[in-house]
This record gives sequence, structure tokens and C-alpha cells, in this order.
Amino acid sequence: MTRYLLCLALLAVGCTTDPTEPAESASFDRQAMLVHWADDIIVPAFQDFKRDATDLESAARAYESTPSDETLATVRSAFATAYLGWQRLSPFMTGPGEEHRLREQLNIYPTDTTRLLSGSTGSLELPSNVDVQGFPALDFLLFGTQDPADRRAEVTRLSARITELASVALADWTGEYRDAYVAASGNSATASVDRTVNDFIFWYEKYLRAGKIGIPAGVFSSDPRPALAEAPYHGNLSRALFLEGLEAGNDFFSTEAGLADYLDALRVERGGESLSSQIRAGFGTAADRAAELNADIATQVRNDPTAVLQLYDALQANVILLKVDMLQALGINVDYVDADGD
Repeated sequence: MTRYLLCLALLAVGCTTDPTEPAESASFDRQAMLVHWADDIIVPAFQDFKRDATDLESAARAYESTPSDETLATVRSAFATAYLGWQRLSPFMTGPGEEHRLREQLNIYPTDTTRLLSGSTGSLELPSNVDVQGFPALDFLLFGTQDPADRRAEVTRLSARITELASVALADWTGEYRDAYVAASGNSATASVDRTVNDFIFWYEKYLRAGKIGIPAGVFSSDPRPALAEAPYHGNLSRALFLEGLEAGNDFFSTEAGLADYLDALRVERGGESLSSQIRAGFGTAADRAAELNADIATQVRNDPTAVLQLYDALQANVILLKVDMLQALGINVDYVDADGD
């Protein structure tokens, strides 16, 4: 709670105008952009995710009380729907999402299958248990064990935890945080635009580019590591998860009164072409590369890692445009450090 109140205080400080704010930014309404982000993108994403999480928990409870092929199929389907919904929410962890550690508790992979099978997981609130909960753990319990019914109580417990986290973060956004977020419309390290954009690029670079693609493809190791792909037990979900996240990122960038319009208002070009159109094209190239992959990225890495590396290269090209060119144009400083360079 202390950290959350501090966060709100920093947002209030962010309302002031930084002397380094580009003069041209006066022609673009940053606060209107924040209102759009909050009311039309972020809060709806949380609402949709809470709905999907609730459906997953209900399906898990039905499976626990009446295990059958039908109830198993229902909970598996609800799992996939909620996991896809998480991809549309994951880029937006500024504020409540970060405060409640949603990303760490919902999608750290690979999951620790040994501990899951032994039943020695304990409280899900402990930082040491991030790899025995969330969607990766459910992926293993529902698709990676010989008889999921043997662990259906744990499926319910993990599903209920997802609903709980979705609910508390949504409650914060629809409470006092939303107004503080919108009010912090200045140009400084603690302002909402700067923090949201940094968090967005961090998600794109670390979780979309590296986590889903680069690490399993072997970009950061001597060999491909297919076992480190997302949703390895489901068998045909990981590409869909990637594409859902990529689309969410593209939508956030390209939405009306968003970052693309902001860059266009500043007339930002690179090599004689608008920067916004180049970034949009980069998202499109990545989507085309991903569409060529196997539905299961782990299988693709085993059979033809070169195609996955080509997707990584397409994603990396947009890292440069977003993290260097866009941030420089908007007068935003990078507030995180990566370990693999640009």
C-alpha cells in the first residue's frame, strides 16, 4: 500500500511541465491521449480479462466437482481464452498491474513442474512461488500430466488466484488511480505518458521479442531452447499468444489520438518517410513472419529455428524505431536497462 500511495504521489508530480518538453508538443493534447488510453484501452482490457478469468475459475470449479471429458474440455477452452486475453493486457502494467505484480504472478515460464507434481507450492503470494502459478502452471496441469483430474483442486486454486489478481488491479484502475493517471499529463520521468510508453517498450522488448521468440530461438544462448517457449504443453497455442500480443501492441501504437498521431503531429520522419508509418510497417512485417510459423513455437524451433530467428529480426528492427527514434522525438528518456543491447 505504501508503494502504491507513493506511485500516486509521483503521478501528481508528473503533472508539472518539464523544461525539456518539445515546443511542438503544444499542438498535441497529451491529456486527451491519456484519457483515451485509460478509458478505451487499458480499463476495457482489464474488464475483459477479469471476465475471462472468472469464466476460467467457474470452469475449473465445475471440473473439480464433476470431472469428465466434457468439463475438462470446457476448462481447457476457458484457459486458452483467458491466456489470450492476458496477452492484450500484458503491455499495460503501469500502476496497479505493477503494484500487484500481475506479470510476475501470471506468466513466468517455464513453470516448475517438479514442485507442481510434489504439491509443495505453499502460498501463492510468496515471491518464490511465481513459477508455480499462473497460466504456465495451468498449461502443465491441464495438458502436460497423464491425468489432469488428479490435480483438479490445484487447477481451481490457481484459477481463483488469477481472478483475484485481475479483480484487485481492475478495482484500483476504476478507483482513484485512473484520475491520477490522467492528471499526470506533463513531460517528465514520473508523468503518465513517459511511464506508460517506457513500460510499453519494455514489454515489447523483453516479453514479446525476447521472451516469446528470442530466448526459445537461442538468440541469447549457444543453442535453441524450445523448452523455454510459452505454453509448451498445450501444443498449438504459443503462436496465437504471440500474435495476440503483437496485435495489442500495434493497436496501442496505431490507435487514433495515440502514439502514431503524436509522432505525425510533430512531423517526425526518418529517411524521408514518416516514423509512424515505418513502425506500423514493422508490426506488419512481424505479423507476416509469425503467420508462417508452426502453431507451436517450440515445434517450430526444433524443426526450423531459422524462421523464428527471422521473426526475431523483424521485432528487433522495431525496437530501434520505438526505443531510439520515437523516444527521442517525444523527449522521453528510457527508464530501464536491458541486458542484451539494442
